[in-house]
Amino acid sequence: MELRQLRYFVAVADQGSFSRAAEALGRTQQALSKGIQSLEESVGVRLLDRNPRQATPTVFGRLLLTHARNIDAEVRTFRTRLSEILGADHGQVRLGASPTATNLLMADAVTQLYTKRPELRLNVIAGIFQLLLPALVRGELDLFVAVETVDDSAEAVVREVLCHDEYRIIAAANHPLAGRRGIDCRQLLEYPWLMGENLGDVGQAFEQSFESRGLAPPRTAIRTSSVEFLRVALMQGPYLCVLPSQLLAQDLRERKLTLLDAPDFCWRRPISLYYRQPATVSPAIVAVIDALHAAARQRDIAGGRLPGQPGGPA
Repeated sequence: MELRQLRYFVAVADQGSFSRAAEALGRTQQALSKGIQSLEESVGVRLLDRNPRQATPTVFGRLLLTHARNIDAEVRTFRTRLSEILGADHGQVRLGASPTATNLLMADAVTQLYTKRPELRLNVIAGIFQLLLPALVRGELDLFVAVETVDDSAEAVVREVLCHDEYRIIAAANHPLAGRRGIDCRQLLEYPWLMGENLGDVGQAFEQSFESRGLAPPRTAIRTSSVEFLRVALMQGPYLCVLPSQLLAQDLRERKLTLLDAPDFCWRRPISLYYRQPATVSPAIVAVIDALHAAARQRDIAGGRLPGQPGGPA
């Protein structure tokens, strides 16, 4: 049973004759007759009653007719949708990115992307996981990359892990605790703390690390959503802060900041890519996804360890 045969059958049933159906389809009567004969042989029953003037569906033909119309309609819908997707190839891709994802992957991914696809337009929108996921579901983003600070997802959303980052305690390079080994909870309580917003599961784990030892978590001196403020305050004061290590990677490499050796305060979290179900993914979006995966693979090959991380420079 072929789609072409079904279309011939529907046309003859609708037009009531082979001659009118052939004219409507731009085919010969011989081609229609041969196609429908092959269809009848494949299903094993006669589908049309024929006479010199007209052709009408048999009881079996009427049974097939509804299914044949539905099949034809579904195929036409698919082709229309496919055409729309392919036509979006030169469109704009709306990409959400958390600060860590921007530092870790975005620059490399965008560079690779525009080397291969200079015609694409990319609109990068900053945000955090808790805000980017609802925006994706609402259709305001095509995809986003973020550190997962909570175990959450949404129906009809695809998640792909690109790489991982570590939440660590970060301080100024000249902080009194810098260079010490095996720092414990009581030592951490001696200093003021800065805290970022929306730490999710990491924030809960941080507090539980103290509470499990019968200690109250440290009082937060300053809470902010500004990465730049956290960066400057850490370098200029005796503050401590829990952050993804890649967020301040450049300052760590330049030894302006340091990762403290506090074994109980290290949380590995995935940096994941999210997009809606494949039916909504255009070739332009696929190109962005491929570039992000390539950037993540290149990071793994090159090594992404920072001073103070296991396997990183001392």
